[in-house]
Amino acid sequence: MIVLSAVLLFTQRDAATERRSTPLLASDIQAPVAAWLGAPFRQLEGAVEDVEDGRRALQENKALREELTVLRADNARLKAQQARLVRLEKILAVDRTGDIPDRRISARAVSDPSSPFVRSLLIGAGRDAGIQDGYAVLSDAGLVGHVVSAGRRSARVLRLDDLNSRVAVTSERSGARAILAGANDDRPTLAFVADVDGWRPGDRVLTSGDDGRLPQGIPVGTVLPGGRLAVDLDFLAKPVDWVFVLPYEGLADADDVDVPDDVQEIELEADVSMVEGGE
Repeated sequence: MIVLSAVLLFTQRDAATERRSTPLLASDIQAPVAAWLGAPFRQLEGAVEDVEDGRRALQENKALREELTVLRADNARLKAQQARLVRLEKILAVDRTGDIPDRRISARAVSDPSSPFVRSLLIGAGRDAGIQDGYAVLSDAGLVGHVVSAGRRSARVLRLDDLNSRVAVTSERSGARAILAGANDDRPTLAFVADVDGWRPGDRVLTSGDDGRLPQGIPVGTVLPGGRLAVDLDFLAKPVDWVFVLPYEGLADADDVDVPDDVQEIELEADVSMVEGGE
């Protein structure tokens, strides 16, 4: 019985090993075959996923392009508003020096084809807004000219580069005086220069106020190189569409000065005394 049991034990173990090895052998053969047969299906599935990804990417790209178009339009409007804001800030907060008044009157400027002057502007404000003849007119860059005639709701401005324009100016560096004379071109010149050595290329030109019509210290331009003492006007750097007017009262004529009544009586008595003494 012991020998028989040993024989059965070894026989059953070999059979079990054979039974276990048979499925393993079948699996080893089946796996490569299944992988080879499934390769086309996997490639087809990958191709379908690629097509689906491409379709989704195309839709997302289209949506992004539409969003980019909207953002570009918004960016353009934002830049336009920023440029307008900067210009208005410059107009409302210009560097005030000398006797430049704080009050200012803003107005829209347009061309003036019917003007008797070659270079002039029309502004959309007049006497109703407080504008009078002789008031200085500035852009956000510098002095443009002065009012030569004011109507109720509009006014005519003589520009600095017109032939009829004459403005008293000074050098910011040296304090030298001169008259800025327009010549119907973009480069007016300095005339009646008392101190030629006081002017150099690059000097900043400001109004001097010596003419009694314009405030002192308004930026005008820069002296250009060369012997003509030509001036590059600041306001010509950009188109003039909005301006502001300075309600500056210049010096009055001697005949327009009001004399108190008591002073007139004293002068009259002095004249009478001189006449009686002479007689």
